[in-house]
Amino acid sequence: MKKVVIFSDTHGCTDPCIAIIEKERPYAVIHAGDCARDAEDLEYIYPDLPIYYVRGNNDFFSRAPDKITVGIDGARIFIAHGHEQRVKYEPAFSTLRAAASSADPSLIVFGHTHRPLVSYDYGTILLNPGSVRFTRTYAEAKIENGRVDVKILDI
Repeated sequence: MKKVVIFSDTHGCTDPCIAIIEKERPYAVIHAGDCARDAEDLEYIYPDLPIYYVRGNNDFFSRAPDKITVGIDGARIFIAHGHEQRVKYEPAFSTLRAAASSADPSLIVFGHTHRPLVSYDYGTILLNPGSVRFTRTYAEAKIENGRVDVKILDI
C-alpha cells in the first residue's frame, strides 16, 4: 500500500505541509498548484520524496506543467489545477473530465476552488483537497494494486 499526501492552494503556507509529511511519511506528495514554488520548496527539503505538481493560476513564472498524469502502484492519476478546465463554473466538471479522459485515470486531482470535494463517478474519483491556507484541509490517498481510497483531512 502506497500512501500519497495531496495538497493544493498552499499560497505560501508550507509549514503545515512539512508537519503533515513528517507525521504521515508518505510514499509521494501531489500538489495541485497555487503555489508551485511551495512544491519546489518541498522538493528541496525532501529530495528523496517524489513530489508531483502543476502550475496554478497564480503561478505566473513557473515552469511547472499545466497538467500531468502519474502512475502509482497501478493507479493512473491526472493532476491539473483546474482553472483552465473551468472548475469554478462547471458543477459537473465536464471540461476537467474531458481533459483527463485520454489519461484513463483512476483519480483526478484538482484545486482552484479552495473547496474540498470527493466525488465517485463511473470508476473515477474526482478529488479536490481544498486549500492548506484557506480551508486548512488536505487529502490522503491510499493506493494498492490500482485501487484508490481517498479522504479529506483537517490540518
